[in-house]
Amino acid sequence: MHRILILDDDADIRDTLSAFLEKENYQVDHCGSGLEAESFLKKHTYAVILVDIFLPDISGIDFVQQTKKTGCKSQFVFITGSSDIALARKAVQLGVFDYLVKPFKNSQLLQVVRNAIMKNYLEEEKESLERQKNLYQQELEKLVEQKAAALSESESKYQNLVEQSLAGVFIMQDNVFKYVNRKFCEILECRPEDMLDKKSLSDFINADANSLFQHLLDNTHFSETKTADMEFEARTSSGKTRHLKIWAGPIFFQGKEAVEGIIIDATEEQNAKLRQQQLELELMNEHKLAAIGQLAAGIAHNLNTPIAVIQGNAELLQLKHPELEEVDKILAQTRRMNKLIQNLIIKGKKEQEKELTELDINELLNQELEFLNANLFYKHKIKKVFIPGENLPKIEGIYSDFSQSILNIIQNAIDAMYDSQEKLLTVRTYMDNKTVVVSISDTGCGIPEDIKAHVFEPFFTTKPSNPDEETIIRPNHPVGTGLGLSLVHNILSPYGVKIDFESETGKGTTFYIRIPFKVNNRPDA
Repeated sequence: MHRILILDDDADIRDTLSAFLEKENYQVDHCGSGLEAESFLKKHTYAVILVDIFLPDISGIDFVQQTKKTGCKSQFVFITGSSDIALARKAVQLGVFDYLVKPFKNSQLLQVVRNAIMKNYLEEEKESLERQKNLYQQELEKLVEQKAAALSESESKYQNLVEQSLAGVFIMQDNVFKYVNRKFCEILECRPEDMLDKKSLSDFINADANSLFQHLLDNTHFSETKTADMEFEARTSSGKTRHLKIWAGPIFFQGKEAVEGIIIDATEEQNAKLRQQQLELELMNEHKLAAIGQLAAGIAHNLNTPIAVIQGNAELLQLKHPELEEVDKILAQTRRMNKLIQNLIIKGKKEQEKELTELDINELLNQELEFLNANLFYKHKIKKVFIPGENLPKIEGIYSDFSQSILNIIQNAIDAMYDSQEKLLTVRTYMDNKTVVVSISDTGCGIPEDIKAHVFEPFFTTKPSNPDEETIIRPNHPVGTGLGLSLVHNILSPYGVKIDFESETGKGTTFYIRIPFKVNNRPDA
């Protein structure tokens, strides 16, 4: 049973959280001060420690720093009543697993605790695998140094060792297996008699991974007696997919050169990483989609009815007085407003779609540029030029991934021109070899050389992160969190999209989004 420590100076909160977590079959201790927590930590080991930021004798941040220095392996979760971005940044710097903003739901707490326990387990597994890796690498290096005669004499002892190993061990010679141990067969779900002198590792991996494996073998030189390592996806005999880590090195086997390798099944570790990345992206998307959905629904609810009344009365007036030109103008404007509302509703629906689909990049850009007209600074102050490429192939992806990412970069360009004399936004699309390119140019302040290398880092921003710092003097000045370009990079990277930029201080910046037009490697949602 996993043990959890709750550190909060509010007894009611401690009792409530303890009761809930105990119902979920966790063993819970709780206390109200850092001194009491130190006493508990001397007696027990905790998978998760929930820490209030404000404590009577020490701050939650100082408590985490001091506890980590003692070598504590627990996962820390901050409990706070503030959603301050500075706290999020500090939590990241401290290596805190997560933080919950009061009030929070029991389901949120339970999910965070489960994820923290999973991370604790994976870190312990990783340390164990690293120890095993080092042990087996050392053993391989010793074996490589031995001569053929010495290897033959110790073959029986060595075979007993590797047969009981927790890692898969194999020997390949002349591109076929000459030896596989019990764990190797367990990982790939095969039998030794079906492998020896018949198959090689290339029978379990795809062509790309096989090329990498051959490159790995080419770099294991007998003269240097060194090992090489890589990771790849393999398919077992029953068709299951496994994420494997492999280390391989040269040996002499039965008087001839061969390759000995170790494989470790890292499937669960890899799946946990992918789930964590997916959860982060889904959370970001849900927040943005919720805002867009609320905006579209609010506009439809608040404007459709009065516009319908205006349009209906104008049509009646037109029947009675067809000679009035003003009535035609009223009807034209109501139809235009209806179209704008429908466009917003359509965009809101598309943002919620999570299936891979073929996307027309020019159509997507048109919709995003039209959507931005809700920004009065963009609509009235920015000169817009859109140059769509002709006959561009469609790209494959999730609509919201591309719309939100492109909109983010365009918004950065708009913000960069806030103080510029000339405010020109130029968006182009064109083909470059087998890549669809979207270029977004501004005539803004540009990016100085000393910060170009940091623009994709989380929490890095040149805008004020706290609105109060600027808005007192300049009410509409852009603000930022430093998460925009970092999230864009995380969202589009799985598609093979490359993002680069050119910038000159005082003249402007151009971002290039390079999209492979036959992309189907997006992880399943």
